[in-house]
Formats: sequence, structure tokens, C-alpha cells
Amino acid sequence: MAFDLPRIKVTMLMEHEGFLMWYAVKQGYDKKVGVNIDLTILDTNGIDIMNRHRQDPKSWDVTCVTSIPLIVGSNQMPLEIVGIANDESNTTGIYVQPDSDILKEKGWNEDYPEIYGSPETIKGKTFAIKTLTSGAFMLVKYLEIFDMDFSDVKVVDLAGKDAILALENGKVDGIALWSPDTYLAERKGMKQVATADDVEAEIPLMFMVDKEYTEDHEDVIAKMLAAYLLAVEKQIENPRSLTKDYQKFLRQYSTYEFSKEFCEYDILRHSVIPLETQLKLFEKKGAGKSSIQKLETNIASSLMLILYDSHTNDFTMTSRQVKNPRFITDKYLKQARRILSNLKK
Repeated sequence: MAFDLPRIKVTMLMEHEGFLMWYAVKQGYDKKVGVNIDLTILDTNGIDIMNRHRQDPKSWDVTCVTSIPLIVGSNQMPLEIVGIANDESNTTGIYVQPDSDILKEKGWNEDYPEIYGSPETIKGKTFAIKTLTSGAFMLVKYLEIFDMDFSDVKVVDLAGKDAILALENGKVDGIALWSPDTYLAERKGMKQVATADDVEAEIPLMFMVDKEYTEDHEDVIAKMLAAYLLAVEKQIENPRSLTKDYQKFLRQYSTYEFSKEFCEYDILRHSVIPLETQLKLFEKKGAGKSSIQKLETNIASSLMLILYDSHTNDFTMTSRQVKNPRFITDKYLKQARRILSNLKK
């Protein structure tokens, strides 16, 4: 019986990876592998989720955010990276109004021929981003293409729908968004100048677990990953078959109606990583670092973070080395592989 199964509290964002976890629960994959996933879906951002856990460590056992809030949050909380949910690089973008002069020039940097903008059209512009998120990271990488940084533009701290409204009302010149808010921007006629993938800003979403929770719940964590990976397998096998369920998911957790065309497009644009590939990425050889460790260290060492000074209400930009004390392990993925193997016998 479901109530006899071990329970794990999972909090996910109202995004594609949150949908796959929701789908896993809807299909009963969690019960199938022997766990009861208590799922919470939030229409917010990674920094907010990390802050919730800091204020109440019992708010979740497992969550999933991008590297930027993960790096910041895990410097203050003991967390363990246990798997990869998906890749948001193709579904995070910078948007402007269709009459923006940023759109007048394309390929200013010949190494990035598909990206709009130039130093002359970008300098002095105001961009809305949510601080310490993938949107902020992407804007940094975008500006670097033009030999610019945050001292060349103005930044306001706004997320998602508030950023869209600010652009719509002419209060800002550009916004950095991730799916599904990108759909709302495009529906209002806003134009994309670059994706995170275009500017080589890697945005993997990582599963992380409260370190204290891992001590007595290794098998529960592995079962949770196994349930999610069953949903990943479904997307790999037939992504378009998930379209109607994705619509239902977004309808349930959003006040907006998302079109069938967008839902199919968004699923196809999100890369998911099969189990065996994840194991290779997490694998350490000798004293060296795994691919995931190298990625996290690279992001941490080069990340330019926007820091909000609450005393002056000013934004400052600083480039700093971020200490990276997190644990990164493949032991739960290996257990998940055994669970899935036994399931398919």
C-alpha cells in the first residue's frame, strides 16, 4: 500500500524538470519502485527555494535548481548533488521589444554570428534579471561577447512575469528569462536576442539532497531518482506523447493557458540525460575530478554574481572565487540503476 512506502519530500520548480517529476508521480512510477514522493511544485526561482530550506530545513528533502543558486546556497547549507534533471541552455533567453535597436545588428562578434546586439546598442540599457539565477549568469556571458560587463548597463532585480511586465511598460530595455516564461514573452511579441546555449552558458539542473537526510535514506533517494529516470526514458522514447500532460501540468500550477504547440516545442528543446550518460559524467578516475565536478568548479570560479546592497539599494557586480565545498556523488545513481534493472527483469 502507498501509505506503507517510505516518504520523501521533493520540491521542484514549475518548469520542465518539475513536470517530469509530476509525470512520474502521476504515472505511479514512484510507487512502482517503492517510494512515496510528496511533491511540491512552486512557480518561483532557485534562490527562493534555497532560502526556504535555510529558514526551514524540513521544507524539503530533495530539490532541483541550476548551478548558480546551488553554488550560492550550498556554501551555507550541507547539500549533496546526486543527479542531473535536464539542461536549460536552449530554453533560457534574453528578450527585447521588437523595436529595440539591439536587434539592428547581428553577428557583431564573428564567433557568435546568431547573436543580436553591439556595444553601441547595449551600453546604458536597463536589464531586468532575477539575481543569483541562471538569468543573471546568462546576461553576464552575453555581455562578455561584446567586451562588456555590468558596469556598462543598468540592472534591476525582477523575475519572470514581473520582468515581462516591466519590459512591456517600457521600464526596462531587456529581460533574461527561462521557460515557461519565455512563452509568455513571445506571446506578447517580444524578440529573443540570444539563448544561454548561444552564449555558451551551461545551465544544468541538479538534484540535491539535504546532507542530514542522506544519512538514513540512501535507498529512498535512489528510488526517487529511479522514478524520475523512468519519466526521462519516456521523453527519450516518445517526447511528443508528453505534450498533453505538459499542458495539464502548466494549467494546474499556472494562471496561464499554454498552447499545445509551445508545450511540444518546449519538451523537444529540453535535453534530458539518460542514466548511463549521467554515470559517465559523475565518474571519477583516480585523483582527478569528474565531468560534473569540473563543470561546477568552472562555473563557481568564473561566475559574476550580482550582489544586492540592502543599505544603499544599489546593485554592484563583483567577480569572485566561490568556495565549492559540496559533495558530488554517483552512489545514488548506481543504486537507481540496480533498481531499474530489477524492475525490467
